[in-house]
Amino acid sequence: MNMSDRITFFGGLETTGGVQLLYGRGHTGVLFDCGIAHKDLIDVSSVFTFNPMRATPGREVRQYVLGRMAPPLPQLYAEEQAAALRPDDLSKIWHGREFPDYDRISIFVGHMHQDHMALLPYLREGIQVYMHRDAYALYRGMVASGEYADTLATIVPLDDLAVVDFGAFRFQIVEMDHNTVGASGYIIESDERTVAFTGDWRRHGRHPERIDRFIRLCREKKAELLITEATKAPAEPGANQKPPRPEAEVLAQFAGVLAEAQGMVYAQLLSRDLERIADFIQLAASAGRQAVMDARLAALWHEALAQGVCALAGHPAAASPEAVQVLDMTSAGRVLPYASVTLEQLIERKQDYVYFIAYPNIAHLIELESLGDTGVPSHYVHADHPVNPGNSSIGKMISTYGIVAHTIGNGGHASAADVSDLIEQIAPSTVIPLHSWHPKHLDTRAVPAYYPQRGETAAVADLIGAGVRRCGEDALPSSGAKA
Repeated sequence: MNMSDRITFFGGLETTGGVQLLYGRGHTGVLFDCGIAHKDLIDVSSVFTFNPMRATPGREVRQYVLGRMAPPLPQLYAEEQAAALRPDDLSKIWHGREFPDYDRISIFVGHMHQDHMALLPYLREGIQVYMHRDAYALYRGMVASGEYADTLATIVPLDDLAVVDFGAFRFQIVEMDHNTVGASGYIIESDERTVAFTGDWRRHGRHPERIDRFIRLCREKKAELLITEATKAPAEPGANQKPPRPEAEVLAQFAGVLAEAQGMVYAQLLSRDLERIADFIQLAASAGRQAVMDARLAALWHEALAQGVCALAGHPAAASPEAVQVLDMTSAGRVLPYASVTLEQLIERKQDYVYFIAYPNIAHLIELESLGDTGVPSHYVHADHPVNPGNSSIGKMISTYGIVAHTIGNGGHASAADVSDLIEQIAPSTVIPLHSWHPKHLDTRAVPAYYPQRGETAAVADLIGAGVRRCGEDALPSSGAKA
């Protein structure tokens, strides 16, 4: 049994998302995040993209694992799919690497974006999965909406700053700021070492104070190894980047659109960003407009609120069922506690609504823009939805009907400068930038950086002060594969 703290790096290196870090000591391991990277070999089954290719139903785990999109840990997955994973095949695709063999593996999910949670529907019954309480509420909403299948795993919702103790080590969940509720990092402590991971984060969102708190906790606990997302590391080292738009400015710009518009307002934004949805609903109400959703988004919204979202406690939009109406033609038998509205009503009273439109419903614009009062332009507001106005279908609608387009999002990831500042303030012995196409271009402010290889297992003690590994250099000496 190996009693040193070790990390195995399965994913999230030199790509955005798909972070899969197996942290372990003794008999116990925790997989931090179980998502699939964006733009991997195939798109995740539950996520809308323009490419229809998906994993074969019933063989998803086999294909994800053999494609190195998912960790090669058969004990994590539902038995009927894991049975198709053979040790010799796994060894072959990972070029003979050996991995720690822990008696017990749990999972931590940082937040509800595909690249951090897409494997949830494929997990084995009884696997313990830890996540922030708000992330759990959102997941229940995603299941209710049909975006994702449910999981057989046992989800353990955690309050902010809760500590989970495994005996050999413990981790503390620390809520951060990202463009989804419940997004969290963590700090791992053992008798040997202290390791901190930011998860996905930003300083320009609603809650910059959470980032200050994370920095303070890392300093108080003397975090020696810092792992941070570096999504915005520049393609060219030292390139100047435009500072991201603060969330308050996003809301002010939307309020400005509402004040200007005399016709229909379309809002396209992330369904996972419940705080922004709530703020947009309330801003619409303040401007005398009714928020309208399709039934799928309304189901997600309703179920998440029913589970309880701490971040929306006391928010007027979350407290009132009248705040939302559902477009009846999208209901498909769903029973929701909201009034329904027809497309014809929207056509007749365009000035009275904000339509939270989903991409599959873009064809509704043909009717909405051809009928009723066409003397004043409609406004289309894009606020960080994955499908942007540059998409050909949306672009054609905007140009054909003279719709006024506004792009007012700010993204969910910290600027490269903010990541550099965080590293400097925490001052760890070593930093590992990941969740980035260009991690080696991040300015780590004189803190030694380490860039792991996929499948590498390293003792945390060897990573402390390890310094920069140059391209072409070998990995650290193996810390031993068997627990």
